[in-house]
Amino acid sequence: MMLSLAVEKWTNQGLWVLGRSDTNYPKRLKQRLRHSAPAILYGIGNVELLSMGGLAIIGSRDVDDKIFGYTRRVAQNIAVQRMQVISGGARGVDQAAMLAVLDAGGTSVGVLADSLTKAAVNSKYRSSIKEGRLTLLSSYDPEAGFNTGNAMGRNKYIYALADYALVVSSSFGKGGTWAGAVEALSRLQDIPVFVRLDGAISEGNQQLYNQGAKPFPAEPWNDSLRELLVKAASSIEAVQTVKKIPQETVLDIHSQDIYQAVLPIILNHLQQPKDAKSLAECLNVRLSQMQDWLNKAVNEGMVRKINKPVTYVINQPTTQLSLL
Repeated sequence: MMLSLAVEKWTNQGLWVLGRSDTNYPKRLKQRLRHSAPAILYGIGNVELLSMGGLAIIGSRDVDDKIFGYTRRVAQNIAVQRMQVISGGARGVDQAAMLAVLDAGGTSVGVLADSLTKAAVNSKYRSSIKEGRLTLLSSYDPEAGFNTGNAMGRNKYIYALADYALVVSSSFGKGGTWAGAVEALSRLQDIPVFVRLDGAISEGNQQLYNQGAKPFPAEPWNDSLRELLVKAASSIEAVQTVKKIPQETVLDIHSQDIYQAVLPIILNHLQQPKDAKSLAECLNVRLSQMQDWLNKAVNEGMVRKINKPVTYVINQPTTQLSLL
């Protein structure tokens, strides 16, 4: 009876409730998270937005004006490209991205960790919800207050609903942004995770890059950000294809086709000097195979070799790298 009264109260407030068996339950969550997909989702707004994908924009709560400006520019460009923003809705980068895409006429899904009923009537969101351009979502009691465990737990839902993810700014080794990105890199490998490497780079962003996140395309994006993301994602898929090849087979492959497929990924990793062993571990190939590729790239002038200690670095301007 108490559950019935609670559901009635929420529906009277305009909220809806979805179970895993409902047709409107987002397939992305079930396919990517499987048993970890939430049994029940609470939300308000256009339920169709849950299946539209988009770019997840994630970042720390406390950032400077330059980071806020960068976040808004990304979100506004996303709106022009007719892509939507997936956000955690938290103060800082998350909320800035969500509000910027809405101000530009785009759509957004906010995956909240707490206080859904309060957010549903917030003046910041009310008009966008009515217009069908904003959906607020939570897997927790709509009236629940903030809880660190819930905030950490919902991170995977943000990534799972998106086509791509951008970490604008992250602390190193602590906080929800860091934990969510590390989890996505290790468990949701079909979702390309990018990090901002323009300007002053936080230690967290650098470490995420070292762990496999990819550089987000550099400004200016003009009208081609969607295309740049597709190209970058294709490079990630090429690496994943190489990883699936048995190492004994990779050792014997020296074809131009494989080299050309892997070269953009090698160049992405070499924005900062790395040794052959580190690169081999990143791509999960034998050291001898990686050394062959590096030697070829050096001979072609794409990569420069540094001695003492022996490392390699990209031999092209960074602005060209974003087009690979």
